[in-house]
Amino acid sequence: MQKNKPDNRTMEVGVARIDITPSVPMRLSGFAARPVVKATETLHKLSAKALALGSDSEGPSIIITVDLLGVQWRIASQVMERISAKTGIDPAQIVIAASHTHGSPETGNLINVLQCRGDYPTRFYFSDRLLDLDELIAIAEYNEDLINKLEEVALVAWNDRQPAWVAWGQGQADFGVNRITPGGAVDNALPVLRVTSPEGVLRAVLLNYATHGITYGPDVDKFHGDWMGEAQLQLEAMFPGAVAMVAIGCAGDSHPAKQGKAAYVTAYGSEIAMRVKQVLESPMTPLVNPPVGKMTWVELPFGKLPTTLEWIERAKTDKTIKGYYARLALERLLRGGQLPTALDYPIQTWAFGEEMVMINMANEVVAEYALRLKHKFRPDRMWINTYANDVSCYIASRRLIKAGGYEGDVSMYWYHMPAPFAEEVEDIVLDAIDRMMPHSFKK
Repeated sequence: MQKNKPDNRTMEVGVARIDITPSVPMRLSGFAARPVVKATETLHKLSAKALALGSDSEGPSIIITVDLLGVQWRIASQVMERISAKTGIDPAQIVIAASHTHGSPETGNLINVLQCRGDYPTRFYFSDRLLDLDELIAIAEYNEDLINKLEEVALVAWNDRQPAWVAWGQGQADFGVNRITPGGAVDNALPVLRVTSPEGVLRAVLLNYATHGITYGPDVDKFHGDWMGEAQLQLEAMFPGAVAMVAIGCAGDSHPAKQGKAAYVTAYGSEIAMRVKQVLESPMTPLVNPPVGKMTWVELPFGKLPTTLEWIERAKTDKTIKGYYARLALERLLRGGQLPTALDYPIQTWAFGEEMVMINMANEVVAEYALRLKHKFRPDRMWINTYANDVSCYIASRRLIKAGGYEGDVSMYWYHMPAPFAEEVEDIVLDAIDRMMPHSFKK
């Protein structure tokens, strides 16, 4: 490993990992077409990994990555509160980023998917009964254990802090393609953060690439990390003792070019690992200041919700996920509840001095957001994480909301949302980021 240290100043960094592979059979998340079985075997062990950045006097931060489809804000907020109570870190200085592997256990993001039966999308129906009690308890107990483990891995990293050289750079990978429009928008950037001991030994590497974790299909009923898990394994084999971490960019409408074979998972993991190695061995920009975090919440309005009579008609005639959600909406209304008219949405920025800004966005954000951000701000100093701190639906662009389809419309009901977003959400999100961005990162 090249030392590559044009700046001799170090940053205190702690590194940790913990196993989060389920210990009992569990339903997997992410595919409505998956056979209704529980995963009992493991292809890749699932992990949570943490980096603690900065000394107490500097105002430290912690980033946690998890090999899961997503982590709900209900879980993330409890982890942040516990870490903050024990360390004094402001929650804006904590981020939990999911890899979005579809080989992870269901944690509550997509309960509606578990209610789908039969051969989706040709011959299927939705169950009227609750989840089996053992399934429901397994999900609830896994979530409680997950909260404990995320707190634990963060605190181990916190206590492991020691001087390190930190640097970052960007490469590129090319296997992600737009799954809606051939040749459509994708973000091929491969940002890499390197943590090296003062002796030049690699301690940790954090990488980011924007494509879905669906190289393995719904027929693989085993716990796995998809290409992201394979990339971590290969990097850790290349650099014994180092911890490899993966976050995901604006991948809401991006997926691997080839799918369905184990060979593709291996190949894509190898491509990422080799290209990360190239970045690690090239000149990188030193980061000597831990990040300064900001966090804000914006309200994203849904489009017009159906009336009660319209919900009734949809429930009677629509046999798709929309009809199923209509039944859930009617039950909620009849129990005296209300349907949400907007989504509270968290956005975070981490500025590492003037060298790099990390934007942490919740949910499944489509690629057009990345392209607009990189057009407006400095792409050579920008890192975009999505699936961060919450995964509760897709964040479609104005164009995709108008077009409908899966990302802009149908996916909302799988995620238990009452309607597609209003078209202005794209501008609401981007305007919020603009207000949070330090001036030096603007063009």
